[in-house]
Amino acid sequence: MTIYLSNTDVRNLLPMNECVELTEKVFRDEAIGQAINLPRQHLPLPKGMHRTVFGIAHGFGVYGMKTYGSDRRPNAPNRTRYLVMLYSLEDGGLEAIVEARDLGQIRTGAASGVATKFMAREDASTIGIIGSGWEARAQIAAMNVVRNITHVKAYSRSAENREAFAAEMREVHGLDVDAVDSAEECVRDVDILVTITGSDEPVLEGSWISPGTHINGIGATGLNRRELDVDAVSRADLVVVESMEQAKADCGELIYAAEQGGFDWSKALELQAVITGKASGRPSNEAITLFDALGVGTEDLAAAAVVLKKAKEQGIGAELPM
Repeated sequence: MTIYLSNTDVRNLLPMNECVELTEKVFRDEAIGQAINLPRQHLPLPKGMHRTVFGIAHGFGVYGMKTYGSDRRPNAPNRTRYLVMLYSLEDGGLEAIVEARDLGQIRTGAASGVATKFMAREDASTIGIIGSGWEARAQIAAMNVVRNITHVKAYSRSAENREAFAAEMREVHGLDVDAVDSAEECVRDVDILVTITGSDEPVLEGSWISPGTHINGIGATGLNRRELDVDAVSRADLVVVESMEQAKADCGELIYAAEQGGFDWSKALELQAVITGKASGRPSNEAITLFDALGVGTEDLAAAAVVLKKAKEQGIGAELPM
């Protein structure tokens, strides 16, 4: 029996605190060979792009893929559909087809939350976030799970959007949230910094970053995209990625910084190393740390597996004739 789960099902069954826990577990599993990721594959379509990530999550009893694509023509309608195909490791059967738009938003936030848990100062309580779009909301939720957040500064190019975002975060999380007028003002004197924009050009300059800051670079998810300038990458005392192989192939801002002499890949670690204690995620209180995320398949598969288990227990989802 194959079950279909909608975005609404996912939203109702995957609270952020649980997603942070399962995301940490999947990287602990990776450290002992119980989670495997393949670098994402790209189809260079004539009018858009399509990506697929693959993985095996032994600790969750599943393997499979997340697949998604988009139309890049000017003014094209947004027809991107994110799907997780979840297979059983026990018998190879297709367990579920899970809509993964909301799942991706939540688990992206959760990955930042896990990195922040191990890389930010223990007393970190203030956030600066550049970007106020749909995925930015999950970033605040995740930071609120792993640290005692007291104040947030938010910036995006649209004053209307950043004001709306600030008002929503105040209402949802009960936080003190200010919409500020510039990226520099947003970045100055915060403990945790998040960049989550659709920009192809840097939105963060290294000269703005205070010692001791932890940075989650989330929005630049392709070879030709950059949110951090070379100086911002260069100032990081430690850089952490989910997959070294994938980062070297796809993480545009790290690749560009390395080409410009502002970054050495020997400074980088995989997330599983800092989670398991093989390496420290915070060299010192004054260190600047950077988590540069692209997303890997096991994050989506583990989250989908947990959602599926809860759906079966609660009788949620539609059976497909497959």
